[in-house]
Amino acid sequence: MTFVSDVTIDLQTAARQLGVHYQTAYKWVRSGELRATMVMGSYRLEPDVVARFAERRARPVRPRTQRPRMGFALLSQRMYDHLLAGEERQADRLIGGLLEDGVSVTAIAQDVLVPALREIGEQWRAGRLEISAEHRASAIVERILAGHYPNPRGRRRGTAAVAALSGDRHALPTTLAAICLREDNWLVQHLGADLPAEELMRFCSREHVDLVVLTVTVSELRGAATRTAEQLHGLGIRALVGGPGRSLQELQHLARHEQHHHSTADSQQSGEPDGPLQSKR
Repeated sequence: MTFVSDVTIDLQTAARQLGVHYQTAYKWVRSGELRATMVMGSYRLEPDVVARFAERRARPVRPRTQRPRMGFALLSQRMYDHLLAGEERQADRLIGGLLEDGVSVTAIAQDVLVPALREIGEQWRAGRLEISAEHRASAIVERILAGHYPNPRGRRRGTAAVAALSGDRHALPTTLAAICLREDNWLVQHLGADLPAEELMRFCSREHVDLVVLTVTVSELRGAATRTAEQLHGLGIRALVGGPGRSLQELQHLARHEQHHHSTADSQQSGEPDGPLQSKR
């Protein structure tokens, strides 16, 4: 006979406390990762078991990244030269070498690609480059990152959706956010840019999304993104609204740290470079 504590909670309550959809918590129970007892046809969980489970999942993961021998600054300058010259093969080879040396995709994006793109943006703003140079550089980065999309081993943290709302047509920040979350073992639904808010809400409800990351590169759309995040919160879905000032690694930490809370917070989800990628054109 199985004895159950007098004080237990149902699986729906446990999922709410963990900040995930019911189906995610159900999968954890079925796999044995989250301990529960079947009582009269429904799962019951002890509150302290749920609390310990949430604490384990919120612990920081030791990064596997090591710093490249020549340093990120020099590599970023080389990447700038490759992107400005349209040298896609050389840029891809540089990234491939870093990955072979054990540098994470997130670190490469944050410390090599973003500074290079930021410099190109600043040169464009100063009138020293045409916008076509920035567009070509962004397209090269998109293609290279698509070829190195991470697929880590281990159990997924949950399902995250990444998007930019209607009117924000800059897709690269959403790609950067999607890659850094994927590398941190989230199942990522990358929805890209210019997505209507109502379609995002329907998608998240239908696909049992646990976390939404909204990148913002047009300042006039920050209010709409914040309101959408509040609406998602009302549906029991956590949402983070992006903006300049924080790193991709901070996004990983925030997504993990807030995993067992329902909250809306400001952070830079995408490491968006300054310049054209952040200003309305």
